[in-house]
Amino acid sequence: MSAGPFRLPAERAAGSALNRQQRVRFSFDDRTYEGYGGDSLASALLANGVRTVSRSFKFRRPRGVYSSGIEETNAFVQLGTGASSVPSARATLVELTEGLRASSLTRRGFDVGRVLDFTAPLWAAGFYNRTFIWPSWHCYEGIIRRMAGFGRAPNERDPDRYESRNLHCDVLIVGSGERGLAAASEAASSGARVVLVEQANHLGGRDAWNGGAPQGRSQDHWSQLPNVQILTRTTAVGYYDRDIVTLLESVPNTKANSGLPRERYWIVRARRVIFATGAIEQPLVFCNNDRPGILLAGAAHEYLRRYAVACGRRVVVATNNDSAYVVARDLKAAGVDVVAVADSRADVPAAKRHELQALSIPLLDGTMPVDTRGFSALRGVTLGKLSKDGQRIESTQDVACDALAVSGGWNPTLHLYSQATGRLSYDPRSNALAPGSRHPVAALAPANAEERHGSELGPRLSPVGNRARQWIDLRHDVTVADLELGLRENYVSIEHQKRYTTTGMAPDQGKTSNLVALETVARLRGVSPGETGHTTFRPPFVPVTLGAIAGRAIGSRFAPERTLPLNDWHVAHGALMQDFGEWKRPSAYLRNGESRHDAVMREARTVRTACGLLDYSPLGKIEVQGPDALDFLNRFYINDLTTLKPGRARYCLMLRESGVIFDDGTVVKLASDRYLITTTSGNAQRVAAWFEEWHQCEWPHLRVSIVPVTESWACFSLAGPKSRDVLASLDPSMDISTPNFPHLAMAEGRLHGLDVRLYRVSFTGELAYEINVRTGAAQELWDALMDRGQAHGIQPFGLDALLLMRLEKGFLHVGTDTDGTTVPDDVGWGKVATNKRSDYIGKRSLWLPEHRRADRLQLVGLKGETNLVIGSHLRIVDSSEVTDGWVTSAGRTVMGDEPIALAMLRGGRERIGATVNVYDSGAITQAKVVAPPFYDSAGERMNA
Repeated sequence: MSAGPFRLPAERAAGSALNRQQRVRFSFDDRTYEGYGGDSLASALLANGVRTVSRSFKFRRPRGVYSSGIEETNAFVQLGTGASSVPSARATLVELTEGLRASSLTRRGFDVGRVLDFTAPLWAAGFYNRTFIWPSWHCYEGIIRRMAGFGRAPNERDPDRYESRNLHCDVLIVGSGERGLAAASEAASSGARVVLVEQANHLGGRDAWNGGAPQGRSQDHWSQLPNVQILTRTTAVGYYDRDIVTLLESVPNTKANSGLPRERYWIVRARRVIFATGAIEQPLVFCNNDRPGILLAGAAHEYLRRYAVACGRRVVVATNNDSAYVVARDLKAAGVDVVAVADSRADVPAAKRHELQALSIPLLDGTMPVDTRGFSALRGVTLGKLSKDGQRIESTQDVACDALAVSGGWNPTLHLYSQATGRLSYDPRSNALAPGSRHPVAALAPANAEERHGSELGPRLSPVGNRARQWIDLRHDVTVADLELGLRENYVSIEHQKRYTTTGMAPDQGKTSNLVALETVARLRGVSPGETGHTTFRPPFVPVTLGAIAGRAIGSRFAPERTLPLNDWHVAHGALMQDFGEWKRPSAYLRNGESRHDAVMREARTVRTACGLLDYSPLGKIEVQGPDALDFLNRFYINDLTTLKPGRARYCLMLRESGVIFDDGTVVKLASDRYLITTTSGNAQRVAAWFEEWHQCEWPHLRVSIVPVTESWACFSLAGPKSRDVLASLDPSMDISTPNFPHLAMAEGRLHGLDVRLYRVSFTGELAYEINVRTGAAQELWDALMDRGQAHGIQPFGLDALLLMRLEKGFLHVGTDTDGTTVPDDVGWGKVATNKRSDYIGKRSLWLPEHRRADRLQLVGLKGETNLVIGSHLRIVDSSEVTDGWVTSAGRTVMGDEPIALAMLRGGRERIGATVNVYDSGAITQAKVVAPPFYDSAGERMNA
């Protein structure tokens, strides 16, 4: 018993891929069928007589299996159900497995959308540009969204696992046919590291089922070579800059592979790339050339030889070249009724004539299909006798058949070579695209078109028939009439035609539609195909699931969160954790029933009146050591570091070459050859990379070592008038009085038995200490500070409170109060920048006229009548400008609860005391321009 009415017995067709001892049950559109082990879903459907597998995108015309591989343009199915469902899979590439569930994309025996086909004149190419403009797009949006797309994407989380891998090799060979294996053998014998990629589950390409045995070597032989890596079920999908090739590997869905990823995405860097990618058979274009039962002749041959499946009971073979004759011969030998071979060439080679005569297969030379009959399946074909010039049909005859195998010649698979910037041109001898230049890395080793189909081809395009029913792109329902319309609309370029008609887009990517499209356009324009050029081949060559590209970078790995050493403590104590740059940090600690604003004000008042503790660990920390450390750092900062003394910190600004402020922080001199700098949290990695770039590329002679240590040291800010008391309670012997340890002092020592780096710096405007401790000891020190601070009213505080107190002091917040145009003078640091005599990065740019204008945006303070909002625009009274600046930071004073802000205002320093209009979402208020700070302008509390 065979698995399907079109399955041939072993004595008539062996089926090289089949395991006839293994019965495989599967379902399609809720009907159960049987296949064999080794079947593809497409071969199993054909074997069971399933003709209509899918529907076309635009007109919902019934479509059947058209090819046997990646070029399939019709047989797209929905695989599986639920979260594991695949919305648009090529049936030709799906390996049949036990219990496989598949369905057509419409899941209806009769698709109501089929009515569109009977109103086709209303939906010509580009119809949406004219139709949907009235009365509005929204009138059509719902129905179009329901009809659009190929399949139904699942809403649930994908349960499958994907991997991405990196791979380096000397030679990457894509394709394992005769030439691919020969190239692999040659490269392997030279000792090169070779990666051989084959999209099928076996090596050998077409020869594996077509009677050949390339190199006479099995897959086991290649697998035993230590310098050769074999990747089957793997397709090269893209060629990118720097000669990077991406591969997509599929893992069969079996119980044995349950622990493996569903797909692997390989990123390959190779010294040489050889494309032995073979060729893709091209179609013939005639009226109603899309009915189920019409397929490529090479596909019919593969289904016969590899899967023992007859494409039909009565088959007509239509061709314009030699390659289809072996298909007719083998079908006949398998007992299939080959009604006739129609060859559009007037002069068929004598050897081919004699071959068919010996098989009693009628040969109709100078003949090609002009129309077909049938609805959901092919019932017959009308064959037309061509005139000698191929421009007319002199006579026709109707032939009953249930399958039509067509061959319009072969086009080399040059997609990847084209993506590698290899130039292509139309070859009039083979009527196919061919490489037009050499590539320094990528080389071609596929068989050329002439080797497959002979040196001379007959016509591909029927000269008669309804052009609105001559299909160029089967998936998108693009016809010859659409291309004609495009030309009438003046879309002469083949690239414009592609976009206007959508031919060769989406799943096809020019595999079976590109060549006939450019030949059709050329014929309609009355020029040679070489003059039309060709469309651009872009990756991916076949669809790639987003899961494969993402690999394991999903969920928490998609955007990895950087958490503080004390993250669990903060969460346990009510911290509202938010993203600040790359880090999850507490913005405020909410108590029962407390709003975020109330929590922020409570924390800020605690710091102003008692003591608060802030986890400041993301603060950037970089150690710079070496004999030339001072010279090196002095080239980055606008401050003169030559006067910096050991044990002292200095607040500094760093610029880009353009003179724009890049970052700020402190520089501490630990010794003459040892410095410690801090950066903003968001720029920690950028500044370290900036240092390395200048050192390696511009100043390699400077003897310095740059070591980022941000993650090595936790950092706590102990701030408030009681902070000295809390710190002293941990170590009464430590003298941290102002005379011995003033503002901007720094020392290394021990606190609570732990090695620490202690700074006397403040971003709150209060007496404050920054304590750096090894990350592993962070919890111990934090707990000790909180415990000793209880007697002094200590509370943890978050970034919201810190930034509010920073605003009151008028301290600059780089990236908030600055943008990509802000130079030091704009924020009051002009004299510091210009007084430094030695050169530094960005200094020269500060003398540009643009950077010295009096009406530049300058940092000022604002006192408002009502709350001021960040981003609100400012306008000077009677100003003619659209905007004179904007609010950069805003809040309310901690103790007085008055609206304040920092802003960038045009010519701001000259406008102190003036009034400006503040525009916030249409509302207009007024604010007074003042000079910051708003709190403790003399700095007495910070220096106490």
